Amino acid sequence: MKSYSSYSTHQQRGAVLIVGLIMLGVMTLFVISMLKTSIIELKIGGASQVVALNFANAEVAINGYINANNLRFAPSFLGSGSEGGWPGSTKVSGAWKGSAYGGDVALTPIQISCGAWSAIGNMMGAGGLQAVQFDLRATATGTLGGITSMHQGVQSLAAPGSC
Repeated sequence: MKSYSSYSTHQQRGAVLIVGLIMLGVMTLFVISMLKTSIIELKIGGASQVVALNFANAEVAINGYINANNLRFAPSFLGSGSEGGWPGSTKVSGAWKGSAYGGDVALTPIQISCGAWSAIGNMMGAGGLQAVQFDLRATATGTLGGITSMHQGVQSLAAPGSC
């Protein structure tokens, strides 16, 4: 009967070492490609956050302007002094400008039209009412980059003969 110690004199050829090194190389390439993919996904996520922040800032400016001018949308009211902006904003050459979270916002109100309001017809003697339409355009610029523009239409009733 042979003992196991007599087989220990065989020379090892290193096949396991070569297979292990190949597997290590493949795993290293896999990890490097995953790192590159995760970096690209982080950049996409950051850009999405900047766009969402700029959009929210533009929306806040428009809603603040509408709330600050509640019931004061009338024909030719846009040229009436410096009142009418949202809190913290200032009027600069026809546009309202203010700082927002992570950027700045500029809002420009433009009167589109003023004329007869035909939505209600002649009900209850309201045939003489007129309507004035405005376009509120907010442009938000983020400190991290990016520009987002947003439009909001506003219509308000006006007294007969005011257009």
